Amino acid sequence: MGTAETRIRAKTFVCGLLSIGLATAAAACGSVDYGERIEQHKVMAGELLNNRLYEAAIEEYSAIMAYDDVDNRQRANISYLIARVYFEDIKDFESAAAWYVRAREYDPEGSFVTEASKNLVASLEKLGNVFDARRQLSAATDVDNEPRTKEDVAVAEVGGRKVWLSEIEDYIASMPPQAQEQLVSREAKIEFIQQYVGVELLYNAAVREDFLSDPAIMRQQEKMLRGLLVDRYVAERVVPNVQIDTLDVHNFYLANKSGRYSDKPYDSVRSQVFFDYQSKKAEAAYSEYIEGLARAEGVQFFEQNVR
Repeated sequence: MGTAETRIRAKTFVCGLLSIGLATAAAACGSVDYGERIEQHKVMAGELLNNRLYEAAIEEYSAIMAYDDVDNRQRANISYLIARVYFEDIKDFESAAAWYVRAREYDPEGSFVTEASKNLVASLEKLGNVFDARRQLSAATDVDNEPRTKEDVAVAEVGGRKVWLSEIEDYIASMPPQAQEQLVSREAKIEFIQQYVGVELLYNAAVREDFLSDPAIMRQQEKMLRGLLVDRYVAERVVPNVQIDTLDVHNFYLANKSGRYSDKPYDSVRSQVFFDYQSKKAEAAYSEYIEGLARAEGVQFFEQNVR
């Protein structure tokens, strides 16, 4: 058979396949890349969600699951997105629980697993499946929840997580001395543990219902974090620069003897004088440090704009 004739027959064969249909031709010539179509489904689902067309958005996400070349990681992400729509928008907690389970099964190590597990527990609770909710919560419990020492003992259990005596003692130790004195007896400690567990239960319930995403909570959290960071920074970067000289402390007393210390003898107000002098030095060091930072960052004030 000649080369020309071979080419004609090959061309006729390919054309015949094309006439049968795209799917058959794809099977003969290679697999079709569905990436663009999948992306279109995602974009469409996003638009539908923006317009609160939740059921239609789920249909778009579900269409992606029908493609054979979607791997388990992609299926997990899509399952998680569907679960969130059911959980947050439609409030269909049975469907939400089912899709959260699918998401975790497709990708047990996915970045969404913590969120999925939390919402799965919340969905089961809302459905009244208390036993299953507790089982899921226990499975999601931090594996690092172990006793600190061999002598450490559990004093309570919350959702599968043990509360250790060391945890209670650490919390008590962080309290003001006056409060610690009220928790010396065994009876007082037991009552405190009960209150501690009560707070844990409320905290867990608030987290499951996503109160952490509340804008007001997030603003307060940011303020608290900023305060903690600033306090820690000052303690480690500014306070060490404060140098206390005994002679300077005494001179500070003499300069303020009448006005601040009512002419009391130095020995009777020594501790107060030291505290006052230390505070003054710390304030000066703080202001000096701030001025240095301001110069380095080129800070400017526009007081004329203040009304």
